[in-house]
Amino acid sequence: MNALQTIKRNSEVMAQREIPKELKKEQESSSKTVAKAIEEIPLSDEDDSDYKVRIDQLRDELLSELTPIETDVLGVAREMLKLKKYPAEITLERVELMSPMVDKIYSKAIARFENQKGYKKDAIFSAIQSLESKKWIITSQRTTKAEILKNPIKKEILSFIQKNPGIHARDEKIEEMLHITRNPFIKHMATLEAFALIRSSKIGSTLNYFPADLPDVFDDLAVLFQNDIVTEIIHSFIGKHMTLMELADKIGVYHRAIQYHIKNLLKHNVLMEIDPSEADLKGEKIDSRRKYYQVNSGLLERYNRLFRVPPFVEWL
Repeated sequence: MNALQTIKRNSEVMAQREIPKELKKEQESSSKTVAKAIEEIPLSDEDDSDYKVRIDQLRDELLSELTPIETDVLGVAREMLKLKKYPAEITLERVELMSPMVDKIYSKAIARFENQKGYKKDAIFSAIQSLESKKWIITSQRTTKAEILKNPIKKEILSFIQKNPGIHARDEKIEEMLHITRNPFIKHMATLEAFALIRSSKIGSTLNYFPADLPDVFDDLAVLFQNDIVTEIIHSFIGKHMTLMELADKIGVYHRAIQYHIKNLLKHNVLMEIDPSEADLKGEKIDSRRKYYQVNSGLLERYNRLFRVPPFVEWL
């Protein structure tokens, strides 16, 4: 089982990360369950270039899960969706209320399969409903999920999202790596999200994109860690105790910027303020005028079971 499939299996139980100190007593049991579930996900050493191959495998696996009648009706739907004389509206609550496009798929499937394969009319209509509920066909799209997963551009973008979870449309990487500008990227994202192949999450003022099967437990951290200053602060605190001025000099930013980012890291439970007596000062004297911080290594290890970058497990 690959990491992507393992994440799918565990996604329902990973709806939270380590619990803040003040809630630990109330939710200790739940926290242990979540932590254990995340720890059971193996750290992936899979090469990113393999992801496009896995998209093909995923497409084949999803197609194999369709019933014979669903597979046949999907083929008809693919043909009919190309006919632009019919609006690509999928409405099928009841047979008598179906939209013109659904009526065309329904009629064509009856003509082709009722006698040839013995499919009943109600079974054909149920197959269309099933394909819509599984998002193989959706309103306003003149293509099917099968074609999306076969499209070279869409596969490239899906691979890009897998490598860059939490990306937003204004990120320079999009033009550098995909060679498309912001507006085409947003259109591709809308299509991929409509077919439930990616998901979006508004964090702060930006809309960020993630693989659809990746649990949302660490979405905010994935976006937070896109900032190089943040990851440099974390790296600097691993196994060390530095003053804010030392950090500012090392990273090359103003003292207030360091204060802002540390406050944010404390808020997200990535850093924890500790009593000086608990700090491993390696022979240094305690300075009562300063604060001491410790990296939440358990949280970062769990984060790296879902996200490979930044590679915190290599630093710890």
